[in-house]
Amino acid sequence: MRSVAVRSWVSLVSAIAIAAFIIHPAGAQQSPRQRAASKRFLVVAKTDADIDALRADIATAGGTIARELTQIGTFVVSGSDAQMQRLRASAFASGVAADHIVRLIQPAHSKEFFNTADHNGRFERGAFGSRHRVTPDPAFSLPGLMWNVTRIDAPQAWKTTLGTPSVKVGVADTGIDFTHAELAPKVLEVVDFTTTEAPPICKTFFGSSDADFATLFGGPEKTDWNGHGSWIGGNIAAALDGQGINGIAPKVGLVALKISQWCGAAYDSEIIDAFLYAADHGIDVVNISFGGYLDRTDPDQDLAYAQYVAAVKYARMHGTTIVGAAGNEHLRVGAGGLVLSHGSLTIPGDPVADFFGQYEVPGGVPGVIDVAATNNVVNAPSPACAPGTADGPFPVCKPTSDPHQPEGIGAENQLSYYSNYGPRIDVAAPGGARKFNVPGFDRGGTPGFPYTDADGTNVWEAFSTTSNWALEIPCFIFTGGGFPADQCYSTIQGTSMAAPHATAVVALVSSAFPFLRHRPALLRKWLELTATDAHNTTRPLSATDTSGGDLTGGSCPDGYCHLGGTAIPSRDAYGAGVINAKHAVQPF
Repeated sequence: MRSVAVRSWVSLVSAIAIAAFIIHPAGAQQSPRQRAASKRFLVVAKTDADIDALRADIATAGGTIARELTQIGTFVVSGSDAQMQRLRASAFASGVAADHIVRLIQPAHSKEFFNTADHNGRFERGAFGSRHRVTPDPAFSLPGLMWNVTRIDAPQAWKTTLGTPSVKVGVADTGIDFTHAELAPKVLEVVDFTTTEAPPICKTFFGSSDADFATLFGGPEKTDWNGHGSWIGGNIAAALDGQGINGIAPKVGLVALKISQWCGAAYDSEIIDAFLYAADHGIDVVNISFGGYLDRTDPDQDLAYAQYVAAVKYARMHGTTIVGAAGNEHLRVGAGGLVLSHGSLTIPGDPVADFFGQYEVPGGVPGVIDVAATNNVVNAPSPACAPGTADGPFPVCKPTSDPHQPEGIGAENQLSYYSNYGPRIDVAAPGGARKFNVPGFDRGGTPGFPYTDADGTNVWEAFSTTSNWALEIPCFIFTGGGFPADQCYSTIQGTSMAAPHATAVVALVSSAFPFLRHRPALLRKWLELTATDAHNTTRPLSATDTSGGDLTGGSCPDGYCHLGGTAIPSRDAYGAGVINAKHAVQPF
């Protein structure tokens, strides 16, 4: 017998969060990825020869240099608008841009759902057959739990390589919990980019910092107080140690590039700085699951976009591959990250955020491997549902009488209902989706185990570690069944979850084929050439369906709440295809 429970103090912390940043069941809330101005700026030199003179002009203007990103001729400066106006006039500056705040690409859960899972279950441990040279950790013996890792044929890839310890993967995120039993032996270094924040984002806008929570709960300040980064780190490289789970590349090393504290927000400059650091320190591949949109008709935002481009170019020139999450707004994205469709996935009753004509960063930036998300399988609705099974935030049954029904019943690897898509997508990978692959307000279904046990240990979203100190990602602790005691795991979904699958495969390829290591263009091409074809049936957002949610009711006067129309073309959904670890390391 094994008990499953949610970490009890999550609800205490939930009250701290500002309402605009709460994750809603739609899975693609607009506000987390909108950008807010700050009194922190990017000041860019005209040429490398102007860097020293520009530094002097910044001092003369009264600005304070928080960070020097001289690899791309940029200073991060705190100061007033008047001081920045003086710098705009500097003979040595090509421009000054606000250093905006960018949110992580959130998993699709609502905070009010975090304490709904509390049940007991009986599960028998199994084992992989003797034909496997590597015995995966116990979670792989629970039917349907680690579907996302097996879907990309990672166990077959392990016959060739588990990764090489010298290959380093950077996780540019909320940190990695180096106290977690499955992550502690894998985290080589923690690099904290939040120490120069001015103003400090979480403290200023949410009232608490990581240091405050370290004092309150007794944990390390530099750990992951959000949980997002630890999910990603575990998916990539959780230890193969005979307990819990193991990652897709369990022998590679992890570097925590901590660009955000617990609230899941970072400055543009922190993301850019992480890319530059990775390039300068021989990090093979960086996973980035933060993002936002820039209006390049605004010279200020166009300059910020240019700094992302410069940082990615610098990283690639130094042998570092950048892998990014495509975003959860269900938008069509083209070259350079240009948004080609109107609207974005909208909760009935909420205003529509229209990103048409803007540019997605950093996932859409040239040179980044942009990864869309796929689901497990599209489950079928039912003519009749037992009492209670179609109610609440995690329905296990969807009536056929609902107006909004899933497409592609029984099909695997469908574009997740929230995932961005379009010509810019390079590849797709499992990010998970609710059971019926429609938004939660349309009775989209449960994430699966451990939120509900009606389907056994089947997971419709994706399962991995999370931080033992997580404030934002739900923590499930397992007793017995091969899991380590008092350690946190979670089931979540998003393109944030898809990107590390691709990151891990890049790490496996770099381990298996040293001649491809530190060659980002070839690694991307290799990922594409070895991807698996898939046929998509998921539809785009409907601009004309103004009905309310099947589960929540309400109204959608401006459209973009529901999926409708002709299926998204497979090329737009998957790029070159769904990544395949076996093909990538055993191409012939």
